[in-house]
Amino acid sequence: MIVHLFEDEKFVDATIDNFDNVSEGENRYIIFSDSESLKYVNQIKRVEIHPNSWKKLEIDLIFRDCKLLIIHYLSPIKLYILKHLPDNIKVIWSVWGGDAYSYFKNQDIYESLTAKVKRGSVQQILKKTFLYDIYHFYKYNVLPINKERLTLRKINYLITVLPGEFEVVRKEFQLSAEYIDFNYGVNKFNQEGVPELGDAVLLGNSATYSNNHLDIFELIKETEKRLIVPLSYGGYQDYINLILTEGEKRFNKLFFPITKFMPLKKYNKLVLSCNTVIMHHIRQQALGNIFMSLYFGVRVFLNKKSITYKYLKDVGMIIFNLENDVDLVGVELQEKQKIRNRELVIELRGKKIILDKIQKINNLYTTL
Repeated sequence: MIVHLFEDEKFVDATIDNFDNVSEGENRYIIFSDSESLKYVNQIKRVEIHPNSWKKLEIDLIFRDCKLLIIHYLSPIKLYILKHLPDNIKVIWSVWGGDAYSYFKNQDIYESLTAKVKRGSVQQILKKTFLYDIYHFYKYNVLPINKERLTLRKINYLITVLPGEFEVVRKEFQLSAEYIDFNYGVNKFNQEGVPELGDAVLLGNSATYSNNHLDIFELIKETEKRLIVPLSYGGYQDYINLILTEGEKRFNKLFFPITKFMPLKKYNKLVLSCNTVIMHHIRQQALGNIFMSLYFGVRVFLNKKSITYKYLKDVGMIIFNLENDVDLVGVELQEKQKIRNRELVIELRGKKIILDKIQKINNLYTTL
């Protein structure tokens, strides 16, 4: 069996559909949760819910009939499982971003205003001390992943969201893993025609420091457009409070924070109320949101320092950055630009290409 390890996340339902489409009956989907009631996963009958605690976990049940283990985001409970992996099971680590970049020695992924605030955060200060390692081991029975190098050597294959990330992650953690090309295909790009857009601006994808919210606020401080700012996903409450305070102070009635989770259909409708999306991350992040926005014909601004910006430029996407193009914030793309971006999204993230990539994983599985 191919055993998939998840938390209760938005990607799970789409992944179940796609893998079952290619290899029905060959997959087990495990969700680690402290509750039997799941927030994001709807396909309850297709998943097994296991406790998100090494003290309560029956680890032998994870490895039952398993030939290939796919770790979707390397959380502490999955690192604990990896540490106790039998020798006959092969492992794929599907890197989402935060599970790798948060542990890099070089944390140069924050713009100046955000970096200053982050340095003063109590949580971030504690994370740099040996006390955090002790706390982490007590809670999870493993150290942070950058301190578990021997455990990481058990990883045979590595999936990264962008091809250019593979060598960066592999080198950082000194892995000998091989590259596998895979994307989740969480969005179904099959809508006919180019939808009508509103005139608002979507800013960021979550409540994490890596969004560089404060630096965006400074760069677009003259805007008169309505700003929609998702803060319902990830992050610490003190950071959320800071962004709420600064956003309301700077933009007053133009500032519309989203602090509660939205189902995908409702979120897509929110995107369609915008003609501009700003994702100012330096590290790879929010690719699902970015591709969805490009598909809908929204003008997308990325950080020109980011690997995502370089990748999308290289494949021919029409994208922008705030340093050079800030006057275009809130200005709708031309029709031919929208069509060009949509064609490229289908080429890179359409259903056929996603299923082809899953078929290659299945082919690997059948040869084990």
